[in-house]
Amino acid sequence: MDGQFRSFGPDSEELLLLQTRVDAQYKMGDLVLGGEIMDARAYSTADNSTLRQAEVNALEPLQYWAQYDLGDGLGEGTNTTLKLGQQRMLLGSARLINNPLFRNTANTYLGLRGDIKRGNTDGLTAFYMLPTRILPDDIEGYYDNRIEIDRNGFDLQLAGAFYHRKVADLNLELYAYYLGERDSSGFQTRDRRLLTPGMRIYREPKRGKLDFELEGILQRGKARRTAPATDLVDKDVRAFYLYGELGYRLDNAIGPRFAVSATYGSGQDESDKITRFDQLFGAIFPDYAPPGLYGPTTLSNVSSFGADVIWTPGKWTIWNTFRRLRAPEPNDVFGRTGIRNGPNGEVGDQFFLRARYPLSPKVLFEVGGALLLKGDFLKEAPGVISRDDTRYIYSDLTFVF
Repeated sequence: MDGQFRSFGPDSEELLLLQTRVDAQYKMGDLVLGGEIMDARAYSTADNSTLRQAEVNALEPLQYWAQYDLGDGLGEGTNTTLKLGQQRMLLGSARLINNPLFRNTANTYLGLRGDIKRGNTDGLTAFYMLPTRILPDDIEGYYDNRIEIDRNGFDLQLAGAFYHRKVADLNLELYAYYLGERDSSGFQTRDRRLLTPGMRIYREPKRGKLDFELEGILQRGKARRTAPATDLVDKDVRAFYLYGELGYRLDNAIGPRFAVSATYGSGQDESDKITRFDQLFGAIFPDYAPPGLYGPTTLSNVSSFGADVIWTPGKWTIWNTFRRLRAPEPNDVFGRTGIRNGPNGEVGDQFFLRARYPLSPKVLFEVGGALLLKGDFLKEAPGVISRDDTRYIYSDLTFVF
C-alpha cells in the first residue's frame, strides 16, 4: 500500500501475513467437544509499521468449548443447544458481533450461549460472555510476533439476546446487547455501559428477483470521553447506525447482482453527550473494505453511498464495489485514520475489487485491491502524512489440509 491515509505509519508499506489454524471436534452422543489453535503472524518492510492486533496473535488457543444438545427439552417442535467455553460468535449482519473472515486475527468470547430453534422459522440466541482481549497489545510485541496468551476478565462483559424469524421470503431480526466495562490492573478504559438494541429486515438475493436489507441500531448508556483514570465524568451516550441496500440479481449463467447502498454512523458532535457510534466487536467488511493494512473505515462517524456488482464467470467469484465516503462530523476522527478537524467532511471515493478462484478443492486463490481518491478531509486536515491517493493490492493463498 502507498499513499498512507493514517496520521501515523509509513507512506508506503508491505506486509506478509501468515495464519495457521488447526481445529478438532469430538462427539459423544449429544455432547460435542471442540477446540482450535491459531497462529497469526505478520512481517513488515517498515520500521514504523502500522501492525496492530488485527494482524498479530501468535500461537493462541483460540477456542475450547463443550456443546450439549437438549433436543426438544424446552417444548415439542423445538431444538435447544447449550455451548460453554471460549468460542467464536457471529450474529446477524456481523455489524456488532463478528467472527472475522478477512482479518488475520479473530474475536472470541468466553462464556455460555444458548440457542433455541423452532422448525425453520424461529430462532432465539441468548448469551453471557467475557470478550477476549487480544495480546500482545504493544508495538514491540507486534513487531516480534510475541507469544502471549489472550485475556478474559469480568472487567469486560457482554450479554444479550438475538431473535430471528422467517416469514415467507422475508427475514426479521430483533436484538439487544449490553456491554459493561471497567478499569483493571494495568488497563484503563472509558468505562462503557452501553445498551445497543437493533432491528434488521432483509430478503436474500435470488435470481430474477429484487432483494433488500434495512438495519437500524440505537445506542444508549453511559461512558467517559477518554480512558485515563483522571477522567471520572460519565456522559450520556446517544448514538446510532443505519444501513440500507437494494439489489437485483439477473437470471443468467453468471448471475451478476447489482446493488446500491447507503450507510450512516453517528460521529461526535459538539454536544455534551457522547454521540459517536461504538461498533462493539463488529465488522466493517463487506459494508466498506477489508481491515488490516487497508480498511480506513469503521461504523463510526461515517456516511456513504455505494454501488456493488458481484458476478460468477466460470469458477471465479468477483466483487466490484464503490463507496463515496464522508465524515458527518469533520471535527471527529474518521474511522481508523486517526485524522480529525478536516476543512469539510469529504473523505473521498473508494473503489474496491476482489476476485476468488479455487485452484483445487484444497487450494483457494484470491486477489484484490483498492483505490482511495482522497477528498479534502484526508488531504487538508492536521496530521496528514500523505496527500497522495491511496493504492492497495493484496493476494492470498489458502491451503486446507
